[in-house]
Amino acid sequence: MKRLVIPFAFLVLALSGCQEEQTPLQTIQLSENELSTLLFTREEEKLAHDVYTYAFEKYGLAIFQNIASSESQHVSAILTVMNSYQIADPLSGSTSNGEFTNPILQRLYQDLIHRVDGSLGEAIQVGLLIEDMDIFDLEKAMSETSNTQIINVYSSLKCGSENHLRSFNNQAIVAGVEYTPEYISQDQYSSIISSARSSCQIPN
Repeated sequence: MKRLVIPFAFLVLALSGCQEEQTPLQTIQLSENELSTLLFTREEEKLAHDVYTYAFEKYGLAIFQNIASSESQHVSAILTVMNSYQIADPLSGSTSNGEFTNPILQRLYQDLIHRVDGSLGEAIQVGLLIEDMDIFDLEKAMSETSNTQIINVYSSLKCGSENHLRSFNNQAIVAGVEYTPEYISQDQYSSIISSARSSCQIPN
């Protein structure tokens, strides 16, 4: 699922009300691509959270719960950026697991939890796949914007995804399963898993 193209179908809410004798606030205009990417990332990060929550409930392995908690911070960080530009939330604040407005992500969620049902080893591979995909998508998103606020939040999320990739790789070694990256290159994958864990500041 190389960077999905999501149609721009959400309206940016207009600022309303002007106070007399005050200079109107100047706002940065986002491109349609920046807007659609924020909307997509909001749901992509939720997909990671929901799949890991499902995997933890099935197998009770702490890594799934721990990373799901981190993904909640990622979801909130994207929503904070969206709120700062008054972008309507496609999820309308919903935290129900397994529910998405994007039909492609909805189908992907169903496919991934079906794989999780297969075995613990398969669930670990699903974790590696999600983080592999997230890193690829976040890098592409950063390359398509010059907005510092957006770049900073995507960079923080990418840092977190790299840590998650390292954690799932360590678990894969213990479980005796192998994973071949499907989105980032093998060289990049090898570089990430062989490097030290990073301290990531996820914006609130």
